[in-house]
Amino acid sequence: MAVADTWVCDGYFLDIRYIAFATTEIIEVWDAAITINPLPAAQNLSFGIERAGVVTGHIQSAARGKIELLQLITDATAGELELSGKRLILPADRAYDFYSEMGHREQWYSQLHLCVSGNRRPVQLATDLSKIDSALRLASTPFDGLSDVTAWLGLSDPRRSGDYPTINIRVGPPVDLIIGLSSLADNNLRLLLHAHPLFDVKRVGLSMRVVPGSGQDARRQIADEISWGDIVDGRREGKIDIRVQHADNVLVMLMIGTSTVRRQWFVDQIKARNYRLLATQHFDKDLRMLRQAVLEASDSRKLEQGVALLLFLLGFSPAIQLENDAPDLIVSTPGGRLVVIECTTRISDFSSKVGKLVDRRGSLSKSLSASGHLSNVSAALVCASPRDQIAAHANEPSMHDIILIAREELEAIFERLRFPSDPDKMLDEAVQRVSGKQKLGID
Repeated sequence: MAVADTWVCDGYFLDIRYIAFATTEIIEVWDAAITINPLPAAQNLSFGIERAGVVTGHIQSAARGKIELLQLITDATAGELELSGKRLILPADRAYDFYSEMGHREQWYSQLHLCVSGNRRPVQLATDLSKIDSALRLASTPFDGLSDVTAWLGLSDPRRSGDYPTINIRVGPPVDLIIGLSSLADNNLRLLLHAHPLFDVKRVGLSMRVVPGSGQDARRQIADEISWGDIVDGRREGKIDIRVQHADNVLVMLMIGTSTVRRQWFVDQIKARNYRLLATQHFDKDLRMLRQAVLEASDSRKLEQGVALLLFLLGFSPAIQLENDAPDLIVSTPGGRLVVIECTTRISDFSSKVGKLVDRRGSLSKSLSASGHLSNVSAALVCASPRDQIAAHANEPSMHDIILIAREELEAIFERLRFPSDPDKMLDEAVQRVSGKQKLGID
């Protein structure tokens, strides 16, 4: 609570998602998530349902006062929630258990977090669950049973054995580093910070470590060099523009008092070396095996492995899927975006692969949206054949906003591996190319 008192300001916004069950005397919380943030939600998703003994909903409120929000945190820590005039209790016949993610030392972004756990709740009888599922389908905001509403809210399903009823409390920081508008280039570090208008920016700590750097000057405290401006659009901007020496990379560490908020590496794209390539070439000199798997592909599994390694060298995080009913690869970018990928060595598989991508991209997007995550999933089809051999099918991917990567693009990728890449920028450019071609009706 002491740290929360220094973070929360008047005008913070409240988001509560919950599922509980009404007994004869009280309403027992199964799972609840409380998030207190300096910025409002992008859209209002509030709803409330009370049917067949289940009490569930999503509350997104306007700006609240600091005293009210701190009291809500205090009550939640004691296992109580007051929602829409109803008192919800976290069931327990012993002292609550507490857990916090803040003890994880290697986190790159840190919120205040506390999980309060009660007693394990007995599993509902199948007949009760069936009645609840039916009742939720008849609600004014309908859901297809408990599994649907819990997935939408990002909460645990009461039917899952071994889970404990919990209340998760999270508080967002009143100041943060705006990564997309910060950069390192030609030994010049430019940072942009946004702070809540009522937050005392004198409490901000900011330090850096330059790599390879030059002696002790490579490690500096730079909070005093932040230039704080006036309040615009509900936030105060802080800017820093400083010269650094021998800077291929710079690690920036943002703190509030003694609490770490964010650690972030900034890379000079011109000077930095592709260490992923160096590591791979240590075991595959001249990338002979990789070129063979990708450019001389005759086995689809080898092509999948080769494409995954190629994407790794470009800075993406690829994962080959083991489930049959799944895309060949799921890839993430440093910015948290997702791409589903299908690989093929045969032109006869082209239409089938396009259909699978459309279906799997759609189902993944829907699932992510239901759990409150970014649902903008991209899709790509990798074909080892040259474009002149797939000309008859080349329009199919773009018609469905699918990125097509043919042999020519694969060869071009090998030529750029020596230089560091920006995966998010590469994805943006590929998506824009597909979108532009679709509008113009060309390949």
